[in-house]
Amino acid sequence: MEFRVRDILKLPSLKGAVVLSGEQYLHKIVAGSTIMEAPDITDWLKGGELILTSLYPIRFFDEEEQKQFIAKLAEKEVSALVIKTHRFVKEIPQSIIDEGEKCQLPIIQIPKDVPYVDILYPVMEEILNTQVKKLQYYKEIHDQFTALSLADESPEKIIATLEKLIGNPVALFDRNFFCIASTIPSLTNFEIVEKNYRFDKKEEMKFPHYRQTVKYLEQPEKIGHQIVVPIETINHIKTYLLIDEVNKPLEELDFIAVENAATSLSLELVKKFAVAEVDKRFKNDLLEQLIEGKLPANILYQNANLIGWDIEGAFAVVLFKIAKNNERLSTQQVKRGISNGNEETLLHEAIYKYVPNAIIGSKSGLKVVLWKINREDQDWLVKIKEKVATILHLVKKQDNEIITQVGIGTLSDHINNISESYKKAQDALEFGEILNGKESVTSYSELGVFRMLGQFTDSEELKTFIPPSLQRLLNYQQVNKTDLLTTLKVFLQCNQNATKASQLLFIHHKTAVYRIERIKEITGMNFDDAEEMLLVQIGLKIIELLEREKIHKY
Repeated sequence: MEFRVRDILKLPSLKGAVVLSGEQYLHKIVAGSTIMEAPDITDWLKGGELILTSLYPIRFFDEEEQKQFIAKLAEKEVSALVIKTHRFVKEIPQSIIDEGEKCQLPIIQIPKDVPYVDILYPVMEEILNTQVKKLQYYKEIHDQFTALSLADESPEKIIATLEKLIGNPVALFDRNFFCIASTIPSLTNFEIVEKNYRFDKKEEMKFPHYRQTVKYLEQPEKIGHQIVVPIETINHIKTYLLIDEVNKPLEELDFIAVENAATSLSLELVKKFAVAEVDKRFKNDLLEQLIEGKLPANILYQNANLIGWDIEGAFAVVLFKIAKNNERLSTQQVKRGISNGNEETLLHEAIYKYVPNAIIGSKSGLKVVLWKINREDQDWLVKIKEKVATILHLVKKQDNEIITQVGIGTLSDHINNISESYKKAQDALEFGEILNGKESVTSYSELGVFRMLGQFTDSEELKTFIPPSLQRLLNYQQVNKTDLLTTLKVFLQCNQNATKASQLLFIHHKTAVYRIERIKEITGMNFDDAEEMLLVQIGLKIIELLEREKIHKY
């Protein structure tokens, strides 16, 4: 649709024109035309002009100055230089022709009897006609996509309309580059070979975009070229509009259609975000009432039906706690909502991708998932852990600095009893770090003695359960007290095998034996008394619990 240099040569007045240089660059777009009146014309050019001249203004230029002048015109992205020989300049210098070829600037000689107006008027007429056609097309496309937005049409309808307009398949991807919708699904399974962030002027539109070369996994021998338009909406949520140039390269009018489609999709995403926010608040309120056991059964089922929740059957609560930059968040920090941000969005999307039928919400800074369970499935806990591992892997892949801890509650046979599973998931989250580390996935059933210890809220009361023999070691004032405590813990974990304990502690066997003897001397422990050893192990767990609470206070 654009008016180009090659189109000028079709004008009746230019039948006798001769292309002296740059013949392979006649595709350049003509954006305007002007007559060169002075040698400093390059100071006023904007690019795309057709320059008409007799070379009179530069008749006194030497060869080097002529080359510099042509280079400046090319630098200003002039579309072509049209020269008419005059009585003062009877022949076009070869240096100008050679420099035009070198700088990829078409130079055209016209007969001296052709008036400039016979070129200027038709060129400007064609340019104006082109602009009018573009404006008309823009209005038609704009009206078409506006009608889709007003009719509240789906993203699928929008990309289907775009495909018809540009003659190429179109797809829509989410922020993790998972396909949301596509006009040809077979083309969405690809591997990116190269990205290119440079683009032609004809591709200019208000949405930034880039090109990428891809290899189709279903057709390994086929290489594809795609245009990707990131569409960012509220809360920096991105989607990607992807156009596959399988049928033809996109032209200027196609980019007008792409821009309008991107605008329409952006509006649609904003609407969806607003609706989702209201929906999320309602769901969170219902979820909070549900896990606190505050809602009568008839109201619960009525509200669940309104939002499409299937609450029949058995459930287990799974809690996700997020931290960032390797900083663990305490329960108090989580309750203040410190873990909100883009990481929460990434986690929500990952959960929804792999557990689409789960009931998902937020409470006290935690991501709460009511995980539906088959009562007959004895391996339900193993399967949850496997799915959680997949979710965490995806989150980590998106942002390596995110640290997520997970607590899994008990099985609740009925949704009305889900509050008990929620409390157990909280305990699993609280004590999971002690047992399994910062990025732990812990179920309540794995807590062991911590289930009992978690019932005590008074630290002083907990201390009374530390046996006297272990208390004597705690009161020991020598600098190696910590080494002795660590050795005792590992020794008991290894079923009182000093050799295994020394290997885990990276110390000599004799050193381990010596420390155990010192522990006996200081505490009077009888390692052959099973009941006493059980009390000592419980005491060690209490010490860990008290130390953890002390850290969280700070």
